[in-house]
Amino acid sequence: MRLIKKIFDKFFLLLFFYCVILCNLVIANESNLPILKRLPTSIFATVNNEPISIFDLIQRANLFSVSAKIPINEDFENNILPDLITGYIDEMIQSQEIKLSNIVIPENQVQQIVSSIEKDNGFEEGKFKEFLKENKTDVSILEKQLKTNIGWKQLIANKFRKNVVIQESEIETILKNLETNIGKEEYFIEQIFLSFENQNQKEVLEKINNLYEEINKGGDFESIANQFSDTYIGKAGKIGWIPENSLDSKIVNNVKELEINNPSKPLQGESGYFIIKVLKKRIIGDEIIDSVSLFRFKILENNEEINSLLEKVKNCNDLKNFSEKYGTSDSGNLGTFKYDELSDKLKSVLQKMKKNDISDLINFGSSEFQIMLCDIQKNKPVVPSKFKITDILMNRKLDVISKQYMSELRSKAIIDIRI
Repeated sequence: MRLIKKIFDKFFLLLFFYCVILCNLVIANESNLPILKRLPTSIFATVNNEPISIFDLIQRANLFSVSAKIPINEDFENNILPDLITGYIDEMIQSQEIKLSNIVIPENQVQQIVSSIEKDNGFEEGKFKEFLKENKTDVSILEKQLKTNIGWKQLIANKFRKNVVIQESEIETILKNLETNIGKEEYFIEQIFLSFENQNQKEVLEKINNLYEEINKGGDFESIANQFSDTYIGKAGKIGWIPENSLDSKIVNNVKELEINNPSKPLQGESGYFIIKVLKKRIIGDEIIDSVSLFRFKILENNEEINSLLEKVKNCNDLKNFSEKYGTSDSGNLGTFKYDELSDKLKSVLQKMKKNDISDLINFGSSEFQIMLCDIQKNKPVVPSKFKITDILMNRKLDVISKQYMSELRSKAIIDIRI
C-alpha cells in the first residue's frame, strides 16, 4: 500500500465513538466495513513487530465517520480507509520514536488541549467528557493521539532545532513584505492540499476529487482537512492569514473570487491540488478586533408579545432589564473577552455582527442562547517582532525536516498490512 505523506503538526482534534465488545473479531463482524469482515485475524497490521488491532482501526474509522459526517460504506472503504490506515501507521512509527527518545508528555498539557476542544465545541466545563461517555467514546484514545502529536513535535525540536540557522536576511525579507502589503487584501484560509510531487498526479487528482465529493455531500471540511491535507506553509487545515502575494500564483485569482465559507472546486497549483475555503477577508493595516463585551440570554417563553418587546431592545442595558423579566436564570452579562481567545464557533458568529446586534440561537454544548455584542474594541495591528518572525521561520524549517525524517523512518520501518 502506498503511504501518503502526513504532516507532523496535525492535531487530531476528533471525537472517537467507542464500540464496546468482547473481542476484536466480534467488532470486525459488527463493522460496516466489509473488508474487515473478511479478515481471519484480529490484527490488521504490524509496525516494527508492534501489532495494530482491528479494534483500534474500527474506532478510528468510526471517529472519522462521525466527526467528518461521512457514512461508512463502500466509498468510505475505497476512498477513506486507506489513508486512515496510513495515518495510523505513521502515528505508530512516531510513537515508537518518542518512546526511544524517552520523551514524557505531562498529563496537564494534554488536558489543556482537551479543555480547548471542549471550549471550541461550545461545551460547558466538564460536559465534553460526559458527551463522549454518552456516545460510548473513550476519551483516553483522543488523549493518546494528542500525546503522540505533542511528543513528535518535541522530538523534532530536540533533535534538529540546534542545527537550523535563520539568516538575518530572511527576517528582513518578511518585514519588508509586511510593509509592502499594507493596504492590500489578505485571506484567512482553511484548505486541503495534496502534493503531486514525486507521486502519480492522476491518482492525486482522483483523490482530491473524491474528497471534494464528500464535502459536497455534507462532509466536515475541517475534519477532512486535518486528516488528509499535506503540509503547505507549515500547516494543514486552517493555515491562518495569508496575503494575496503569498498565495500560489496559479490559484490566486480563484481565491480572490471565492465567497466566504464556500469551498472552491479542486484547483491545480504549482506543486499540488487545493480545495480552498476563505473564512475571512481583511485589508492589511486596517484595525483589527482586540476585545468584545457580550451578553447572553434565552427567552423563557417564546411568543409574539415577548418577541415584540425584544425588538425594542437597543443595547445591553435594555437587554439586562428585558432578561430579568423574560429570560432564563442563566442569562446575563458574560463580560469582556480577548477576541483571539474566543472559540472559532463564536468568532464566526461575531464576525457578522455590529455593536448592539443580537445573534440567532447559538448552540453551547447542551444549551442554546442568543448573544448581544455590547461593545467591541479595535486596535491597529502590531508588526511582529524579529523574535516572532524567527519563531515562524524556525517552525517552517522544522516542518520540512520533520517530513524528511518521517520519510526516512517510514522507509526503514517493517510494515506488514494484512488487509
